[in-house]
Amino acid sequence: MITSLQKKHKNNITFFSLLSLGAFLLLWFAPLNSSHYKLSLYPVIATFTGALHIQIGSFMIMNYLSYRKNKHLLPLACAFHSSGILLFIALYVYFSHSVETSLVFNDIATLHAIRITLTTGLFIVALYLYKKEKSRQKYHNVIVYSVFLWCILHLTVAIFYSINAVSLPLQLINPTTFEWLHPWHGLFIFVFISLWVGIVFFILSLTKLKNQFWLSMSLVALSNILIFTTLFKYSHMNSAGWYLARGVECLGSMAVMTVLMSDIFHRFKASRQAYELSYENSVRDPMTRLFNRGYFYNSLSNEIKNLTPQKPLSIIFCDIDHFKSVNDTWGHLQGDRVIIKLAELMVSLVRELDIVARIGGEEFAILLPDCHTQRAQNIAERIRKQVEKATPASTNGDFPRTITVSLGIVSSVDCTMAAEQLADWADRALYMAKNQGRNQTVVFPKALMSQDTV
Repeated sequence: MITSLQKKHKNNITFFSLLSLGAFLLLWFAPLNSSHYKLSLYPVIATFTGALHIQIGSFMIMNYLSYRKNKHLLPLACAFHSSGILLFIALYVYFSHSVETSLVFNDIATLHAIRITLTTGLFIVALYLYKKEKSRQKYHNVIVYSVFLWCILHLTVAIFYSINAVSLPLQLINPTTFEWLHPWHGLFIFVFISLWVGIVFFILSLTKLKNQFWLSMSLVALSNILIFTTLFKYSHMNSAGWYLARGVECLGSMAVMTVLMSDIFHRFKASRQAYELSYENSVRDPMTRLFNRGYFYNSLSNEIKNLTPQKPLSIIFCDIDHFKSVNDTWGHLQGDRVIIKLAELMVSLVRELDIVARIGGEEFAILLPDCHTQRAQNIAERIRKQVEKATPASTNGDFPRTITVSLGIVSSVDCTMAAEQLADWADRALYMAKNQGRNQTVVFPKALMSQDTV
């Protein structure tokens, strides 16, 4: 049988495979655009992509702070943060030149080469850390420190290069024709394509795309493969291929941000549901799923504060008559079935706003807001008669014999009354019903209420 998690893995892998196939077919069979362009749109794309990368890196850091054991998140966060910083360094290079020359093209291409080298290495390290996370190798911290050193090294070189403090012997384009030079347009691109294909393979094999996070990382890897494929297809940097590659990177970043936001939403939803379930379990009786004693008394205290002569409050205490004989004759499991069935009957016979609680072994309490004595008595009698009429046949064996209950009622309009006092009166009314022969409803006399409050 395929579990829901396995189905999710399969759906993610299918989606990624179809997306990859469609993207490569569209890219490879699309007709070449032989036009040449300036870098006028580059600042807009670089600014948007750089901001997205820094945001994605920030999400990674927050994710890591929530799950510190996931050390693979650190190199990924560094990859996106560093990528964003390098894009802004490239913007500085662009705006620091008054005219667009071949030098600007080559500088931006060089910074792109530095950026892709940095991120490729960090993705490889992240996958290694993910694979070895459970082994707790002693070299994990050394690798993490190396990640920071790797980022600092590349960023330092990029900064010094951008301010002409250091020169790099990298001539990636022809200064006259703006054509990509070898080996960048040959060997280097094939090397990077191979590395990112390997990264995709290991992401799929190690993670099975088991969650939205790894689906987003696979999209990053796919976008990098598409970028290098585009650069290989177009031989000039000032061709449409450069902008197409930047557009693929931008779309990939947007897809990653969307997936990460979706993942955050699902985690929040799951956390909220877990909290609600935990709260429900904390205020519910585990056997009957009625409210428990603590919740009943807390609700009673809150309702008392709102009492007025026009808005009275009543409570009913209910106890099963001769319940011990049920346990002694049919056993405790049958006794539990009696309690559960009685709970169901009581819930079905009260109003929607009333609170039914189990406050003891076979003792129940009902909180009746905005309910005067006569209405409470009607509700109690309805419960008593319905329970008395139930038979083993009508309850599918939940009641092994005729079951009866005794009920005690108290009502109040005094907003200064203590919850414990009202509960005590209801309990005393219940014992009056027991002492008077059981299977009846007793309202606690107001005369006795006046004596207790004097």
